[in-house]
Amino acid sequence: METFKVVLVGETGVGKTSIISQFVEQTFQLDMQTTTGGSFSSKTLACDGGKLLKFEIWDTAGQEKYRSLAKMFYKDAKAVIMVYDVTREDSFEELQKYWYDQIKESSPENIILVIAANKSDLIEKEKVDEGEARNYAKEINALYVSTSAKNSNGINNLFEEIAKKYTGSTNVEIKEEEGETEPPEDDNNNVKIGKGKDKKEKKKGFC
Repeated sequence: METFKVVLVGETGVGKTSIISQFVEQTFQLDMQTTTGGSFSSKTLACDGGKLLKFEIWDTAGQEKYRSLAKMFYKDAKAVIMVYDVTREDSFEELQKYWYDQIKESSPENIILVIAANKSDLIEKEKVDEGEARNYAKEINALYVSTSAKNSNGINNLFEEIAKKYTGSTNVEIKEEEGETEPPEDDNNNVKIGKGKDKKEKKKGFC
């Protein structure tokens, strides 16, 4: 089984934690606690030929006083999901002005980039033109996926498309599993951030 590190970034309140919660635990909370520092979850996807990818999914803080810390999570990452809120134009602008530049500066050259247009269930309040967002994704060679953490639309597809791009697979299935998962240590044996159980538990970490 190959581990596959994925990092979610974006402004505070765009739904990064909710996306992960829906994907890993199939749950959604309106009063989700704001992430400070980072948190870790995992889930395994089965690809063509029986290849298993264990996604190590890292949630990061979007608040301005914390967001520079996201750089520490890019090391060894194979994909970064840039999340914006379709009802907040500023969240898309910051994705272009800040998050993309930070990723290009601090992540591996062959990183898989993904733009997640979250809160698609609020289409009547949409402030960001989908065509503009898709064109930007094409410009930076990123995947584009419309998601709703609230009703789960596009959530599984978001991670399946990443797995397909990485492996070249045409079919990807989410593997149901149980068991405790510990976040990995880095090469310098730094303190772990966050702790979780697959489909069971996820705790916040503080930096």
